[in-house]
Order: sequence, then C-alpha cells, then structure tokens
Amino acid sequence: MYERVVVGTDFSDTARVATDRAAALARRLGARLVVVHAGSDLGTAISNASGYGAEVIVRPGNPAEVLIGEAGGDPRTLLVVGSVGMRGARRFLLGSVPNKVSHHANCDLLIVKTDPPPRSTGDYEKVLVGTDGSPTAMRAVDTASDLASALGSVETVVCAFEPPSEAELDRLRGDPNDPVAQWSAASEREVPEEFRWRIAAATQAEDVLERAYDHAAARGIEVEVRAVRGAPAETLISLAEKERYDLIVVGSVGMTGAARFMLGNVPNRISHHAPTDVLILRTR
Repeated sequence: MYERVVVGTDFSDTARVATDRAAALARRLGARLVVVHAGSDLGTAISNASGYGAEVIVRPGNPAEVLIGEAGGDPRTLLVVGSVGMRGARRFLLGSVPNKVSHHANCDLLIVKTDPPPRSTGDYEKVLVGTDGSPTAMRAVDTASDLASALGSVETVVCAFEPPSEAELDRLRGDPNDPVAQWSAASEREVPEEFRWRIAAATQAEDVLERAYDHAAARGIEVEVRAVRGAPAETLISLAEKERYDLIVVGSVGMTGAARFMLGNVPNRISHHAPTDVLILRTR
C-alpha cells in the first residue's frame, strides 16, 4: 500500500481539511506524511504543519507543477489535494490547482471534498468503486480493495450498464474491430474509448462484477457488487449521495490528453461533481 502521502497546502482553511485527511490516512497506513507548499515562506509552512509530524517541503513555482513534481510517479505515493475549484465554472479558470493536478499527476490522487467540508476525517467506512471490466479498471478494483482492507472499510463495486441506441450500435458494428462482437466474446475487453463504459446489457455487467468480486474477495474484505442501469458517472455520483458513501474510487483512463474533454468521460465528470472524496487511481 502507500508508503508516502504528499499533500499540498496554501495555509487556507480548506487546505487544512485536506491536510487533516492526509494525516489521518498516513497514520492509518503507517506512511510518511509530506506537506508541500509552493512558495518561499518556510517558517509559515512549518508552523502550519506543526502537530502533524510531517516532513515540510517549500518550493517556488506553480502550485500544481510543484505538487506533481514532488509526488513523482512512484506507485507507493499518494498525492492529496482539496477540491476547491473543481466544481462549476470556476474549474475552467487557468491555474485551477486540483483540476490541473487531476489531469497530469503521475501517481494515485485523492481529491478531498473541502467545500463544504466532510462530516469527519475519520476512516473511510464505505467505499464505492466503479468498474467497466477493462484491465485497467480491474487494477483499480485491486488497489481499492487493498485500501479497504487496510482501513477496515466496506466496499461496494458497481458496474453501470447503458444499452447503446440503434444508431450507436450500427456505427460501432461498422468499426473494423467491431466492439459489439468483442463484448459478446469471452476474450479480453479491448474496446474504443468512447464505448469503454458503455456496457450494453445486465448480463455483461454481471460478468464484469463476478470477476470484480473475485478480485476483491481475494483481499479478504467484505464486498457487495451491483449492476445498475444508467450513465456510469451519474450512477456513481447518485449512489454516493443517496447512500452516504465516504469515498468514490475510479481509474484514471481518459484523464490525460485531449480525450479528457470527451463528453461523458467518467473519471473527469466524477472528479468535478462528486459529493464526497474521490480517489483517482493511475491506471494508464
């Protein structure tokens, strides 16, 4: 699991919420906590980090770039940022730190819901994981299950299915790789990006969930699996809101490059609209 937890701070109240969460996770996982500030005021940074038992790093530069650089690409590192600036029109402002970090970080990223602040910064008791059955999504299930095991969390794995329209099916069948036929086969799920989350029927979702259950149960955790009809991002967001999940976990595929602007991109939509903390696992 994670050996280093890196959290960014600008000394604001919302940043302190993210730091509290990062510190709690670091303690629970036995990881080293690193507090990073983009600036030059080392004294203030040390003062604000007092009581956390953290290493403090101060670097001049663009906040997002400083955080990404300090976190690096080590899979044993978790980067933590607050969510301010992730919702509404504000997220399009140049330099929005959490938004830029979410698209360019090279390690797993935890976006802490800081506005409004969470009910508590205790352990994540209920974890909601989205999967589409792809190899990268199954790696996300593995990592989420390892985290749930370490924290003693109850995990729910959801596969949303949304049957394509006849027009979409006709277009997809015209693809030389025929993604519809691939979904009907027992071979590895390798489908175009725009169809990756568009599981066509409940039977396919159940197949995905059977494999996800095996992956999670192998970690010795309590896990529930659900097939839900609906758009994936909206399904996960709605379930998190209605059933008061503490954390949503998704893989990062589609978060980098121009593809992130595609309508319906699941991790991108969830990172901007989730009612709770979001863990984006670097699965590309």
